[in-house]
Amino acid sequence: MEKVFKIFVYEEGEPPLFHNGLSKDIYATEGRFIHEMEKGRYYRTYDPDEAFVYYLPFSVVMLVEYVYDRGSNYNLDPLGLVVKDYIQVIAHKHPFWNRSLGYDHFMLSCHDWVSNELSL
Repeated sequence: MEKVFKIFVYEEGEPPLFHNGLSKDIYATEGRFIHEMEKGRYYRTYDPDEAFVYYLPFSVVMLVEYVYDRGSNYNLDPLGLVVKDYIQVIAHKHPFWNRSLGYDHFMLSCHDWVSNELSL
């Protein structure tokens, strides 16, 4: 499977929101996955033409930490705007998004912060 299933990781964005995530506690799966994709030892490809899927390396945990206003009465709009802006950058700069309109792209969130309100 490592020879066939290849993941292209976009390099857009800067930590802490992108390419970074917590690697301990209850949200560790998201951070560990980002970390493993960044190391790129098994499934990652740096050639987008080899990719089976494309990974959007943003951390919902970090979005909540740095963008979400806890006094906002659960207003998730700022989180959605960051993700929408990120996807607009990806779609504008990279033809791989446009080839499938994002259907072969994925993000990872292992907790309750991703909901229909954050869906694009």
